[in-house]
Amino acid sequence: RWGTLLALVGYTLRLQRRSALIWGLALGLYSAAIVATFPTFGAAEQMDQLVQMYPEGMREAFNIEDMGTPEGFLDSQVFSLAPLALAFFPILACAGAIAGAEERGTLDVLLGNPLPRWQLVAGTFLATAISLLAIVAVVGLLTYGTAVLFDVDLPLLTTAEAVLNLWPVCLFFGGLALLCSALFHRRSLAVALPASALFAAYLADVLGEVSDDLEDLRPASVFYYYGTAIRDGIDWSNFAGLTLAALLLALLAAFAFSRRDIYT
Repeated sequence: RWGTLLALVGYTLRLQRRSALIWGLALGLYSAAIVATFPTFGAAEQMDQLVQMYPEGMREAFNIEDMGTPEGFLDSQVFSLAPLALAFFPILACAGAIAGAEERGTLDVLLGNPLPRWQLVAGTFLATAISLLAIVAVVGLLTYGTAVLFDVDLPLLTTAEAVLNLWPVCLFFGGLALLCSALFHRRSLAVALPASALFAAYLADVLGEVSDDLEDLRPASVFYYYGTAIRDGIDWSNFAGLTLAALLLALLAAFAFSRRDIYT
């Protein structure tokens, strides 16, 4: 029973390794480029003067209050926006696991093996979680390596917390995509719904930062619990909460998939 699950996880990891490497290198090189440009912006006092020219609401919404430090600069240029990009890796991977395989006509062949349906869901979720962890590790290595190369004062622990904090919020949207993939027969729908939820959650958090009238929207957004780990460290209670929420979505996906018919 568990051997088939491990085999499925290994098989899915092999399928995802190329795309995971591409995602890791793309985001890592972008982050490295931002680190490399930090020394060219002059003294911290000059950066603070520039930041004060922005409206207060914009400074709070886009985390540009402390751009005179490497942590503040990376937070505003990389880690405040990185989840919007990186979340698409688990969304695409999990959306294609069931609905995508069903559209390709390979799902019935796969389930013709002695493989319980819940293991297909669990194997996809576990493999995607591991691949996502590998991506953030590559981003962290390239970011810290560039900081050392350009003599930027960016501690290793701070870098590790910043990239690790990306993992649960992106995995949450992967779990949502997996649930949509289990509920619907179209991969496009299993991608569109989580992607819409992703942008809606980000917009709700930003609007809540800018407007006092909309501040009550923020706790309903996943990004409210994402925080700013590169400046404040990881909030482990929020980290655990997002991870448990992603697991709950995966469990709901397994339940939904066990009860629906497959189109052939």
